[in-house]
Amino acid sequence: GIADRELASMQQDIYASLQQRARLAALGTAVAKIQHDLRNILSSAQLASDQLAKSEDPSVQRLARRLVSSIDQAVALATNTLRYGRADENPPQRKRIGLKPVVIEAAEAAQAGHDNITIRDAVADSIEVDADASLLFRILLNLLRNACDALAARGGEIVITAERDETYVFVDIADNGSGVPSAIRERLFQPFAGSVRPGGTGLGLAIARDLARAHGGDVMLVSTGESGTRFRIEIPDRQ
Repeated sequence: GIADRELASMQQDIYASLQQRARLAALGTAVAKIQHDLRNILSSAQLASDQLAKSEDPSVQRLARRLVSSIDQAVALATNTLRYGRADENPPQRKRIGLKPVVIEAAEAAQAGHDNITIRDAVADSIEVDADASLLFRILLNLLRNACDALAARGGEIVITAERDETYVFVDIADNGSGVPSAIRERLFQPFAGSVRPGGTGLGLAIARDLARAHGGDVMLVSTGESGTRFRIEIPDRQ
């Protein structure tokens, strides 16, 4: 009798778990569809806001700048959500490339709309990295945008440095913000749980770590506190 009751209880638990997974799968599909359509709508709004930004009216220019920045962030969020949900991410197409051009491109993209933030590139021209250039750009962009979001309210500086040893390239991104809140440090790289920005999803750090690990490397929090935060990207050479 005890065995029968325990078996029935286990069956109920398993059934409830399967139901929950089915609901989550359906919800994930619905979110992906919504995000896809939302990205298309926002792209159209982006084109319209770009035209507004060309107006010579000072008040329109001031509001248009804010509108463009908000739409850019919404497009990035929709794109990141779709990318994170994809199970068919292509493996890195790696080759030896110069690190500095990728850093410059990512820094310019991240700084758009953040006039009160300075991004200083201190990466040596000679450093080469064995990586997929487009995926490395996404890693850098996600970390730099995360740093810009942390500094957006009061402004500040972000410094990018890099070094190479025999088989690894290390890229550090440091800001002089107020640090990552202790409440979210342990789940900083969990999707939908590690955002330092109100209203954010935390997908940027999760995506950056996944892309770095696809190279056999990693993204980690080196230090954080009242004087600022430092993240490190590690990319190893292929064996």
